[in-house]
Amino acid sequence: MSARHVAQRVAASLAATAAVATLALAFTSPAGAATGPTSGSVIPNAAQPQGTVTPGPFDSGQSINVVVPANQAFNPDQNINIVECSAPDGVVPTNPINCDGNTLQNGAIPNADGSLTFTGYTVYALPDNIQLGEGTTGPKCGNTLATECMLYIGTNQNDFTQPHLWSQPFLVNTDPTDSGTINPGDGTPEVPMAILLPLAAVGLLGGTIAIRRRHRATQA
Repeated sequence: MSARHVAQRVAASLAATAAVATLALAFTSPAGAATGPTSGSVIPNAAQPQGTVTPGPFDSGQSINVVVPANQAFNPDQNINIVECSAPDGVVPTNPINCDGNTLQNGAIPNADGSLTFTGYTVYALPDNIQLGEGTTGPKCGNTLATECMLYIGTNQNDFTQPHLWSQPFLVNTDPTDSGTINPGDGTPEVPMAILLPLAAVGLLGGTIAIRRRHRATQA
């Protein structure tokens, strides 16, 4: 390849790099603009236990903190509602009927960047007849994957087109007194399942390595 062709390619490469840099600057958020999750996003660690707890489902009646990082969904002048919803298998609800209006707690006011912390939200195994008087009807929220729960965090739980975010999926154990103190957890599956999942991943990885080694030995 001639020196002239090399020079032309270098020039073209530099021009392309400059164009990409220009586009990147064009789409960069201006100073002070909101960043982070947009409306409808799931916040991985929004439902947080208070104090020291053991891994496992929350206890019905347990008080937790709802913590939301900086985001593009909320403005500082909005009043944010928090509602417990049914989310089987961790799937985000698509219909307001899946949320239990009796669990509504409000008064959370976002900061300038959209972030907020609501201290003392009470979670229940749903439907709850002890504190909420629901009998056996209503959205289901419990301690199995088929009855997983999520928190709606937004401006209007009856209209999912309005600004809102979701907590991570979590589980709640039934408590005959709704005390929240029988076996308070962090909302995750029971300890054995939490341990077995990473062990299973290690087993799969080990099996893959063994198969690769066997395949290489056969080729040799």
